[in-house]
Parts: sequence; structure tokens; C-alpha cells
Amino acid sequence: MTMPDRNPRGTFEIRQGLPRQRPRRGRPLSVGRIPWPALACAALAAGVLVSGSLRAELPTPRGERAVFVISAEVAVASPPRFGVNLDPPAMTHWGEEPFHNQWWGHPNLNPIEARLKNLATDGGEDFIECLPADAGAKPRRGGSGMGFYDVFRDGFFDGGSATVYRHEDGRTTLVREGTIRSYKASRQGENRLYFDKPGPAVKAGDEFVLRTTRRDIPPGSTRTMEGQPLVMRGFAILDREQSRRFVQSGGRMIVDRDAPPGGGAGSLKVTVPDAASPLRIGYWLIANQQPDWPRFKEGKPYVLKFWAKQQGMATGSVSVRVASLKEAEVGVGEAWKPFSIEFTGAPPRRAAEPLEFILREPGAFWLDNVVIFEKDAPPWAFYPEIVEALRAYRPGHLRLWPLQCNRGFGRALDSALGPVLESNTEFGETSGGGPTNATNLHQQLELCATLGSRPWIITSTLFTLEEQRNLIEYLAGPPDSPYGKRRAAWGRKAPWTEAFDLVYLELGNETWNGMFGMQGFPGRPKDYGSYAELVFQTMKASPHFQADKFKFILNGWVAGTDRRWGYGPLALSTCPSADASDIAYYTGGWDAVGLIKAEDPQSGWFNILTYSYRMLRPRSLEYAEVLKAISAERNRTVQPMVYEAGPGYTLPGPGKFNRKEQEEGKSMAQAVNALDIFMTNLAAGYTEQSFFLFRNGHYWSSHNRRWQEHIAWKALKLRNRLCEGDLLRAEAKEMVLVDLPEAESEIFNQSNSADRRVRKFPAVKDVPLVACYPFKQGNRCAIMLYSRRLDAPTPVTLELPYQPGPEVEIHTLAADHPSAHNIDDEAVKVKVEKRSDFARNYRLTLAPYSVMVVVNTAR
Repeated sequence: MTMPDRNPRGTFEIRQGLPRQRPRRGRPLSVGRIPWPALACAALAAGVLVSGSLRAELPTPRGERAVFVISAEVAVASPPRFGVNLDPPAMTHWGEEPFHNQWWGHPNLNPIEARLKNLATDGGEDFIECLPADAGAKPRRGGSGMGFYDVFRDGFFDGGSATVYRHEDGRTTLVREGTIRSYKASRQGENRLYFDKPGPAVKAGDEFVLRTTRRDIPPGSTRTMEGQPLVMRGFAILDREQSRRFVQSGGRMIVDRDAPPGGGAGSLKVTVPDAASPLRIGYWLIANQQPDWPRFKEGKPYVLKFWAKQQGMATGSVSVRVASLKEAEVGVGEAWKPFSIEFTGAPPRRAAEPLEFILREPGAFWLDNVVIFEKDAPPWAFYPEIVEALRAYRPGHLRLWPLQCNRGFGRALDSALGPVLESNTEFGETSGGGPTNATNLHQQLELCATLGSRPWIITSTLFTLEEQRNLIEYLAGPPDSPYGKRRAAWGRKAPWTEAFDLVYLELGNETWNGMFGMQGFPGRPKDYGSYAELVFQTMKASPHFQADKFKFILNGWVAGTDRRWGYGPLALSTCPSADASDIAYYTGGWDAVGLIKAEDPQSGWFNILTYSYRMLRPRSLEYAEVLKAISAERNRTVQPMVYEAGPGYTLPGPGKFNRKEQEEGKSMAQAVNALDIFMTNLAAGYTEQSFFLFRNGHYWSSHNRRWQEHIAWKALKLRNRLCEGDLLRAEAKEMVLVDLPEAESEIFNQSNSADRRVRKFPAVKDVPLVACYPFKQGNRCAIMLYSRRLDAPTPVTLELPYQPGPEVEIHTLAADHPSAHNIDDEAVKVKVEKRSDFARNYRLTLAPYSVMVVVNTAR
């Protein structure tokens, strides 16, 4: 996933049977368009809605203590440290501050890239037909039409290019490429495109990808932007009357070819008629609607920089308004000139305040390279506190997003690799061009190198095969190769393959997910697998490819792990080059596909603490076994990996913020729950596992707004920092156990509450309430313990396979209540106790819903 662009359709909940039944309260959370049989089989719900009193009777634990016999036998050799998804945000008035020193959300005003993938309903030597479903397309594949649900209309892709692929007999082949002579996409029209030259015939079922680079959005070429004057998202006309007057009087915005030094392939040209002045263009910068919304650092000096020129304006005087922080007049001439306006950070005074350029005279105005820097920090650089927050976590990898676009209309490789100001923008269906990324792949790879973390790069399904080859050349080519020269020009002469022992390449993100538009292959895992095989073989064919430096990852789906019908196994069946298959394990909210419905807070917290063991662990172990079997058949390893995991939430949206949900997702109990599935996966042989998401604030985040760590992040960090080396085996000679009662799930349509279906999940017996994971590196041992218990502390005895020294450090992450969180302040911290009483048989007490790591050195 990537936040927050999803569109839920249904609701899923699980009720746990309790001795006392109470009326259920609260509103179920939302899920997406997931087939019910797969959903029920996956059994993924996790979030808990808690309300009421503490009077429910919970299952009674059996046993008085936990005794672990630790052996010297290695269970998993040197498992990698946990990683994290990294998608550095741009500055927005309602989201997050940037991780790097550039505070304006739309700095580059360059040409607009747009891409579209779909399935042909018919074709020939010189045309592709793609009828919408309501036009009787047969076979009914795709159904969105040539214009993709009428987003694009006649002419939008004229002059662009089309690539056609064919999926047959478990293989994908390139059929043809060509230039688009005519694009007819109006919903009631032809729904065809015509090539400029005939070629191999296209036929129904072929997959095609369209690409274009635009400098304007002509009237009639889109439904979603018809009548809108803007071409760049960050430079709108916010005043409706001014916008109407601008359109009616013939005003125009385009991306002109003229650009200042370092300005890429264009600049924004605004032609202002007499009747349209004065005109204000810009977008929201800061807002005071919520106290924790993004702000400039109070008292810190900043500078707004931009390039501008004009033609035909009487005086060239332009007003620039930086929210309520500064207003200045600048004199713009007929030649490109840089401008700088300094201001001091302060809280916003109004509900929302824009950065605006006010054009008081008719004429033509050009603008480019609009940036805001904090004066006392290096421009574009990641802030030291960001780097240190990541360094403290010691991530084994960073999963990087700059090449991937989940819900939009694609991006070009060249726009994602290098300097933002030189990069093209990407098309947004209601906003025109927008920046491809806040930071580029090159800068994010430099961060990986700084941290000593492997890069896990998501590469786009919408790239051409040439772009996939160029990616390999950029990563591994010498400095005199075309893309090696770019890398060298940006400061890295040697190939990235010399900086990292491994580079992971994953084709697409959640390609099973129909809500992610046309970037994926929903319901078509074999087509996805064979297409991935074509891409991976193309990469391998690069003269710069090094087999020992790259690992290919294929998307899997946690709701489809069964080898007979599961998305991941079927995709693997047509992709022999895949080195890994990844799935996600969320522990709540939309991402976990639902919630456990509780009758009261106590049963709610108990549901959380036992959830990963009950609902996620069986799926995890099953998929690990499936991949073991596939690996044995292929005589080469296919690794299980986790692309996203951690606490989940319902989808953000206007009026949807729920403080209680945030507190639950960032609670002590959810920290134990999240750690539980990470450690279960680690012991089952999963390699890389990626927390979602490194970010500060609400929803999916690692830190609060003050960059203090949330508790789940602290729990994972304990493993990364303390538990190194091999995982040893530990047997529970005695254990505190509990029997979980039967659970019932219910799914219903939000628009028709009478449309309900129910599935029951069986009772689970003998659930252990304490987990033990011992690690050994040399003569240093670290033993992780955590408690799924809610009711009481547990006496624990460790029986060691070695003679320990007496010195021991005990690192404990615990809280007075399972609901404790760090949203407002760092209330829950790791406490370290140093003792000198360690022994081969060692007794200690593990608090309920807590995590502990015991560190000792053997004699």
C-alpha cells in the first residue's frame, strides 16, 4: 500500500464468544474489494474496537510459570534485521513536514508524464480496441475502456507511444511498439487508438501500455480536468471567481519549453488577458486547523527561491505572499532571473494560508524552480534527526518507493532517478502535473549507504523494457555508460553494486489489489508472473547485470497462500526467475481486512495480545511451507518476505480521524502483537521483513509528531539492536497456556446492511502466553521474551546451554496498562537494568503485555 489513497467498499468484523454477551457498540471499520472466500480463508482481522466496562470474563490461563530449555542448535542462521518502508513526504499543509530541507510541495514545473495500462477487447495491424464493459466488450476483460473510466478522452495520447504484450501458455511476449496516430477514447465513441504504421496484429486479451509527455491539457482531452485552467497541481487559481474570469477571457497555462539553468525541460507559462488581472496562482502552504499539522520551525530563518521572467507586463511588478509570514514585491524582467525572499517561521494565523504569486498586470509570466529552504541547513539534504532516527533502528533494508505509483498514471524512470528540479511531473486526474517524488532514488540510495542498509526497490509495471534495462545500468553500469554517467554526475562514480552486497528489485506493489488502478494484475496472477519473468529476463540480459548482486521479488497476497488458487503461488508458477515472494501482515485496521469485535476493553486488549498467534501465525507457517516445496521442486531457493507489516488503521479522510483508533494502534498491546508476527516469521525462515511506515504523526507511523518513538517501533528496535547472530532453538518445558473460544466473522455491504454473511473460526487450544527467542553471536547471547498475557506477570526460568558470566543486562519495554501509548509524549520507554547474578538456570519475572531482552556473555 501507500497512504492514504484507497476506497473501501465493505466491512469485516470478528466477534469473540465470551461467557457474557453484551450489546456490541461502535462502528465497524472498512475494507476494500476483496473476494469473500479469500477473505474468510485468510482470517486476517485484527483491530479492536473497545468500549464499555472491565467486567467480561476472559479465558482462564493454565500453568504457573514458563520454563525454556535453550539449546545450542541453530534454528535460523543469521536472520537479517528488520527493515522499514521509506517514502519521504513532500510538505503539505495537512500531512507531514518534509524529511529533507525543501519545504514547498511543488518545486519542479516540467512536462507531464502520463501512462495507462489496459487489456484489448479487439485489435488489428494498425489499431487497438478497448471497449468499456457497458459497451458489450467481449471478453469482458478490464472493462474500464480506452479512456480508463472516462478519465481520458479523444486526443490525449495523440503522438504518444503504445507497447503491446501477449500472455499465452504461461509466457508473456512483446508483440509490438509504435507511435499513436489517433487516440479515440470518449466513452460513447470508438474506444480505439490507431498506430501511425501497421505492424503485428493486436488481438483481444493483449495487454497494452500507453505513454505520453504533455505540456498542456487541451479542452476535451479529459473528463476530470475539463474547464480547469491549471496544468500544475501546486499552481492553481484558488479564488473561484478569478478562475472563472481567467477561463472565460482566454487565459492559459502551459508548460513552456523555455527554462532557466537547472530547470529541466520546461517552466510554467501563464498568459494573463486584460480581463483576468489581477490573478493569484499558488497553493496551500500551512494551516492552523489542527495543532499538530505541519508548521515551519518557529523562529528559524527560511528563504523562498524561484526563477521568473515576463513579457508584455507594463512594469513587471509581481507580489509574492508566503502565507501570513511574508509579502514582498519583486520586479520581473524579460530575461530569466533568480529571486530570493527571506522569512521567519511562525505559526499560521488562519485556517489555511497559501504560497501565492499575484500578477497584477496582463501579459505572459514564466515561473520555475520554486523552492523553500531552511537557511541554516544544507538544501535538499535529509535532516540529521531523520538520519539518526533511522540509524538508531539499524534497519536491515529500506523499501524504497520513488519508482512506484500505486494509484496514479505512472511515472518515467528518468523522472525518478535524479534531481527533482530536472524531473518531469506526473499526471493527476484532477490536478494536472505534480512532482514525481519529494526526493529521488539517487538520494535515497545514498541514505541506504549511509545507514548500511540494503535497498529494496519497487520498480514500476508501467516502465518500458528499455527503462528496466536502464535501471540495471544505473545501478551496476560503469561511469562511462549512459546511465552510469548520470550516476557519476550526481556524485556516485562507482556502481551501486559496489556499495551494497544485495539489491532487491520488486515488480509492482500489491499487483493483486484492484483498487490500485491499472498498475496491477488483479485476478490474473499467472499473467503477472509471466510479465515479471519477461521483465526479469530483460534485466538479466543487461551486460551490467550481476546475478550475485540482485534478487527478484514477486508480489504475493496474504489472503491467497494456498498453492491451488493463491495469488503468490500462481504468480510463481509462471516466473521461474523469482528469488522471493512477499506478503503483508498487518495487525489492525483496513490493511488487516477488518477488526476483532470486543464486548468491552478487557476482552478487546486480550484479543489484540493473542491475535497474531491465532490469526496470522497459521498463514505465516503455511506460506513458508509452500515456498519450501516450490524451492525443492526448482532446486533453488524462493524466499518468503514481508513487504509491509505493523499496526493498521482505517483509511484517512475528511472527518474520519478517530483518536481512540490511533491510541489502540500505537498501544503497548499492539506493540506486542506486531512484534509477535515479526518474530513468528523470522523463526519460520522469512528473510526481509519491512515495517510500514517510517514517518512521524498519526496512522501508519514509527514516531510521534515530536519524533519520539512509538512503542511498536521500540519493540522491533530491541530485536535489531540487541538480538544479533543466529537464532537458537528454545523448547518450553513448562508454559502458561490459554484456550481461545470460537470466533465469528461477519462481512456486510456498507450500502446494504441486510447483505451479510457469517463465518465461524474454530476455538484454539493451548495458546502459549510467553514467547522466547534466543540469539547467539560469538560468546554474546541475547534472549528475547514477550508476554501475550493480560491478567498477571509470569515467572520465567531460562535453562542455558552454556556457562554464563555473572554480568547481565535486562532491557524491558513495559507499561502500566495495555492501552499506554506515546502519541503525545514518550510515556513508555525501554528500561535497562544491570545485574551481576546471572546463572545457567536463571529466574526472572515477565510483566504482562511486555517485551524483555536479556543480554549476557558466555564464560
